[in-house]
Amino acid sequence: MQVNQTRRNFLKTTGAAAAALAGSAPGMGRAAAPFFKMYMMIPNNQPARMIWGTLAAQQISKLGIDVQSSYVPWSVITPRRTNGEGKSHAEGGWDAYLERYYYNSITPMPNNLFSSTAFPPNGQNYYYVNDEEIDASLKDYAAAREEGPRMEAIHRFEKRWYDIQPMTILFYPEDVIATNPKLSGFTGTTFNPVFFPDPHNWTIEGAEGGATAAFASWQPPQNLTPMYTGGYSDSNVFGPVFNRLYEYKDWETKEIAPALATGHTMSEDGKQWVISLREGVKWHSGEEFTAEDVIFTWKMIMDPAYASAFNAPFVEIFGSPDAFKATGKYEVTVDLPAFTIQFEHWVMNAMQVMPKHVLEGIAPGDLRAHPFNTWNGSYEVTLSDGSTYTAEGGVGTGPWVCQGQDQMRKAFVYAKNADYWQETPGNVETFYVVNIQGSDAVLSALKSGEIDAHDPMYDIGSLVDTIDPSWGKVQTYDSYKWQHVCYNLQHPVFGTGVDTPLGREDPSRAAEAAAYVRQAFSHAMPREQIVQEIASGFGAPGTVPMPFTAPEYAKELLKPIEYDLEIARDFMTKAGYVY
Repeated sequence: MQVNQTRRNFLKTTGAAAAALAGSAPGMGRAAAPFFKMYMMIPNNQPARMIWGTLAAQQISKLGIDVQSSYVPWSVITPRRTNGEGKSHAEGGWDAYLERYYYNSITPMPNNLFSSTAFPPNGQNYYYVNDEEIDASLKDYAAAREEGPRMEAIHRFEKRWYDIQPMTILFYPEDVIATNPKLSGFTGTTFNPVFFPDPHNWTIEGAEGGATAAFASWQPPQNLTPMYTGGYSDSNVFGPVFNRLYEYKDWETKEIAPALATGHTMSEDGKQWVISLREGVKWHSGEEFTAEDVIFTWKMIMDPAYASAFNAPFVEIFGSPDAFKATGKYEVTVDLPAFTIQFEHWVMNAMQVMPKHVLEGIAPGDLRAHPFNTWNGSYEVTLSDGSTYTAEGGVGTGPWVCQGQDQMRKAFVYAKNADYWQETPGNVETFYVVNIQGSDAVLSALKSGEIDAHDPMYDIGSLVDTIDPSWGKVQTYDSYKWQHVCYNLQHPVFGTGVDTPLGREDPSRAAEAAAYVRQAFSHAMPREQIVQEIASGFGAPGTVPMPFTAPEYAKELLKPIEYDLEIARDFMTKAGYVY
């Protein structure tokens, strides 16, 4: 397959490219009649993903399955996935879709995605992974205070996943980004929610006075209140406005540094934490940041009325809102029901703190439509001294102050925070996040000087030969993510297995049969070809949902999954299907 196509043809030839790749490997005849039908939704916001999504559907169809695939926006996928109550696609839910995913912290936290305690609507286990061994290993992982037991537990999780394949991890992508050659200070990829565009560190060479910079993000955001979302498109926009208790210094070292917290102590049993907060920090409104803001943020996430995506893990971590309290104006004391690494490595390092004085006057049912969440329109905030502040979106403590939306430019606008609590080295004073759809369009915008950088979702790896150094500097980063095919694990065939021949014959073996079907899907995927011929070599074949460069990845255990349609067919036969 020709990889370095023109940008226009790259998008045009999605179906043909996938068909060519699929046909390049030894095939097998389909069964006389399909064993069952499944619907696969392929997000239409990445040309390369559309190709390997089409390929994945074609490969599964070679096993005798009627795969109905469609290219759809996330606005179609999200409600089916989130509100479908585990129903199949034909019933208004979903069967399968393509996704690029990661944990909400650099320290892997699979608990928040794959524990049976995190089902929607109050959790992010949209896939309904519900396995006793996975649950036990994740519980042990979170509870382990020493590195040895922690690694042993996470490796058990990986081994169980490898054996039952709840989803098909296709590959680990490498991010390829092109930037303005005059831009310095762009030192990392975007990774929600702990890394996002850091324009306060950017310098535009030759800019007189305060420079203006723009960052392109493909997908328009859906929510801009941090407790509602863990997505790229959202955090690219809200990230520069807010702070967390602890933050990462940079993408290269991934080292933690104090932010809104200046330090903490932990009791010997790991249950009690006393957090010291930074004094002198101001919200963009001018109101002082205190311990009450931290308490308010955590209580809001735990309140089911707000329907936060992080409600379930917060409840699991804290037990109840009584677990934390302000023990001083700049001190928070936490008494956990049990030690869990989720508190330090997720709550403190990944969750933004939100302003009590702004949000306490907004009813839970009104927040999603409020300008705080939409950044569309202005509103008045009453301060403790009786004065008012006019806000044009989110109000944070971060290095950038929200200026709302520029409807003409289809952009979100920011002004540098002159009263930020720490010094920043860049010369950018005005910043835009611009929604541009399409790899062709984003490179054209870079070439014309309309933007200075973009997020990794454009997958420009196959287009690097079209970028001239005079207008684009190509940079690559370990993405710390994975691309996978997601399955609804309440589906009666490849989820619960009750409608497989083996499951109907022996209900006690239904889950086993479903795992056989998913193993068949996995062995039908030509991962190495996907990496080399579609991703242009920027990545590595996938095995389990763990960044393959993370210390937690069990390199000795996780051997590459062989692409072999005969092995795949054998697994289908184990599930009771007859060719």
